[in-house]
Amino acid sequence: MYGEGVIFDIQRFAVHDGPGIRTTVFFKGCSCRCIWCHNPESLSVRPQIEFYPSRCIGCGRCFGVCPERAHITADGKHRIDRGRCTGCGRCAAECFSTALVLKGRNISVDELLEHILSDRSYYEESGGGLTLSGGEPVLQSEFAARILAACKKEGIHTALQTAGNYPFELLEALLPHLDLIMYDIKGFALQTYRFFVRGDRDRVFANLKLLGAKFLGETAVRTPCVGGVNDTDEEIGAIARMAGELRNIKYYQLIPYHGLAKAKYDALDKEFAQQCATPPPDRVRELEALASRYVAVFNQERGIIPRAEPEIGTGLYR
Repeated sequence: MYGEGVIFDIQRFAVHDGPGIRTTVFFKGCSCRCIWCHNPESLSVRPQIEFYPSRCIGCGRCFGVCPERAHITADGKHRIDRGRCTGCGRCAAECFSTALVLKGRNISVDELLEHILSDRSYYEESGGGLTLSGGEPVLQSEFAARILAACKKEGIHTALQTAGNYPFELLEALLPHLDLIMYDIKGFALQTYRFFVRGDRDRVFANLKLLGAKFLGETAVRTPCVGGVNDTDEEIGAIARMAGELRNIKYYQLIPYHGLAKAKYDALDKEFAQQCATPPPDRVRELEALASRYVAVFNQERGIIPRAEPEIGTGLYR
């Protein structure tokens, strides 16, 4: 329906998606295919069913209500035929044990705004607000612009988490309604983007430069630190140098990879990337110290004093 967006979650009282206490809205659909993605349910824009066999009580109601007969028994086990499943959600609605979970639904601006405004008092007390995440919310640019504009009209701080892999015009339409953009640079070398991110590196870098020239709000650059992929001095140092050149850089953040999303991959019958590793805390500290030195050079040129002791896992270099 016109004016609706496709989301898969609304997380209230979020404290890691921007300043203060926030409501984070997770959009369906993404233009990257990072092998370490911790939200595999975000990759496709269409609704999907997650199946958690350990919760299943074997009542069989899902077999009876599925119009596509996507619930089957194979090798003595309950499975979902993904080729048949349309994500209609009828089985999840019948599953009171929550073994079946629908991920993805349409939502209007008015309905979403009602969710957001219900926590206005927390935003006012903490300096929080709304964060759009995903997936890639910029791919639903028209809907994102409408909800951001509605929040700005209500005086709510707005933030966006994005990976930059799309035509800049989609992001440009959102800029007047944003206070903070958290821009993910997932690596520097061309092969990192080609084989691990599966996105257009040159477009991502070009969009970041355009953002630095056109965006009047604050920009943060973030990098998922993945062991065996981009946890090298060369990768992090090059990204930090690029981040430091931005006009309104708020901070550069390293986000250590974790493998906690494996359960979601299993629930969607997707392959989990075994080659990704969580970098040791000492290595993250080393990379944060390296990044802070690069960013500090540019900060000093602008008269900004960086923090002396960045926190592990957050890496706030102001």
